[in-house]
Amino acid sequence: MATKEPVSRPPALAVRAAAAKPTPFVDEEAMRVVYFAFGEAMIDSESADILRQNAQKLKEDPQLVVTLVGHTDNLGSAAYNLAVADKRIEAVSDRLRSLGVPRNQIRRLPVGSEQSSKQSCDSEACRRKMRRVELVYERR
Repeated sequence: MATKEPVSRPPALAVRAAAAKPTPFVDEEAMRVVYFAFGEAMIDSESADILRQNAQKLKEDPQLVVTLVGHTDNLGSAAYNLAVADKRIEAVSDRLRSLGVPRNQIRRLPVGSEQSSKQSCDSEACRRKMRRVELVYERR
């Protein structure tokens, strides 16, 4: 009678550790946000540095995917704000691509002022924080 040989399986802890690998800048929100001037989609030097560091993380780990979430302040029509959010996402995406990030690691989600308008925001300082593209990471 033939005996079954034990099946070789990786230790459960190794599997869990691989699945629990943290995404980049999980505790550093400032490294996952690019801010913009009113109605603009230009990337300043500070934002360029942030994107350079994010591009490096993406190139080092092909299992990472970043969703670019574009926000605007609560001024202007919904259609205008959605268009501005899309232009900002395009600028960030183009910069990441120019730094060598493969297209299949970048997703886009323009939300405009849809989520921002739920916030009560009457000051320029508050609106400045609303004009942004967030880099949201996940693993494939």
